Amino acid sequence: TCGASLPGRFERIIHRYEDNKEALFDAGLYYAVSQIIDLLTHDCDGIHLYTMNNPVAARRICDSTRNII
Repeated sequence: TCGASLPGRFERIIHRYEDNKEALFDAGLYYAVSQIIDLLTHDCDGIHLYTMNNPVAARRICDSTRNII
């Protein structure tokens, strides 16, 4: 309702896995990690994560990028 748009790749993930909570979570994490990798390969100075107070998401993202950062 606010007129915001999402990247097509992210929208496809949402629609593909919207009925499978666990798969949506995993696919969302993969999407976040791929964004982090892309930012770092383009010399981004830092990454700030908003995980909405979800320690599982924060831990999995940190574990997935530990050797990259």
